[in-house]
Amino acid sequence: MKKEDIASIVVYLIMIGAAIIVGLTAVQNVFQAHYHISMVSYLFAIIVIIVGLIVNIVGLEVFHVIGAKLGHYSVISFNVLGLCFQKKAGKWKFGFKDFDGLTGETKVAPKDEKSKLTPYIWLPVLMYFIELVVCIVLFTLAEDKNTPFNSPLHWMAVAAILWIVISSMLALYNLVPVHLDSTTDGYRLMLISKKENVEAFNELMRIQALQMEGKEVGEIKVFTEITEFTASINLMSVYEELNNKNYQRAEELIDMIVLDPKKVSSQTYNRLLAQKLYIRIMTLPLEEVRKYYDESINDNVRKFIANDLSMESLRAYILIAGLLDESNGEVEFAKSRKEKALKRVMPSRVEVEKKLYEEALEKVYSEHPDWKEAK
Repeated sequence: MKKEDIASIVVYLIMIGAAIIVGLTAVQNVFQAHYHISMVSYLFAIIVIIVGLIVNIVGLEVFHVIGAKLGHYSVISFNVLGLCFQKKAGKWKFGFKDFDGLTGETKVAPKDEKSKLTPYIWLPVLMYFIELVVCIVLFTLAEDKNTPFNSPLHWMAVAAILWIVISSMLALYNLVPVHLDSTTDGYRLMLISKKENVEAFNELMRIQALQMEGKEVGEIKVFTEITEFTASINLMSVYEELNNKNYQRAEELIDMIVLDPKKVSSQTYNRLLAQKLYIRIMTLPLEEVRKYYDESINDNVRKFIANDLSMESLRAYILIAGLLDESNGEVEFAKSRKEKALKRVMPSRVEVEKKLYEEALEKVYSEHPDWKEAK
């Protein structure tokens, strides 16, 4: 299970637990203080919850749009619960699409170097706090002893506490500063808090916008200041070079990223070494590769490549097993893991990975034609 999945489960459990606790305490107490529990009160609560969810879910994306405009971005898609308006060739089209978020997603593209993402992130947060203050004020007014018992404010007290719960649950998820099963504003904020990530984030959004419209991405910026995030952007260039068989340039980019292992996660570092091994085995004489493998690839990296369920490691391991270790059994074992590994590949890289995998397998079989015949 990925760490993002674990973090998501933890956050969902916290949200569910908080909702249950608040429902059995504060919400129930408000109902009992102002009304007798009846079908009417339950119906009222259900209506308030539905309206509250709709307003908060739509409002989150609307304020993303406003924040994007303030930050000097173009809005290219507006998606709420799969109902998506997407801009193509200058025209807006409606359809049903997946989204990277809990309840929706607003995709944007930078207009120029002045584009700043902070309004896109902070405006929905500001609106949440304004909503919270308004609900607290309404609740406080209803709790005032001078408020007549038959005043509509008593209904507002119930609505206010329910809206606080709804908006706070959505805000909790959206502000978690880690990557969950979707990209949150908290995660975006954590990324752009590092100055070197700001330009990289804009480059990512530029690329995604062009890909959505089916246009050529063109040259991708290469970042010399390495962080986990800038490394992921540089990796896009690595794949472009691999796809075009510019192996020397791909290896240069990899060397730039892995120069200081402390700047990226161990997983990213090890997978980049797997990429480098792939390039070297595909392009250099076997004895030269063997020397590099023996002197530069330690046991921890070897173990990682052998066990890692990613296409980067898998195709490198096929070459290691087939050409350095000459083990047909290990090659067959690696082949059996291909479909599972492919499911973890970013959609934009699936075709490239399939191609690189087939080239690795063909190189092994060119050295051991009897293995291909025997399979």
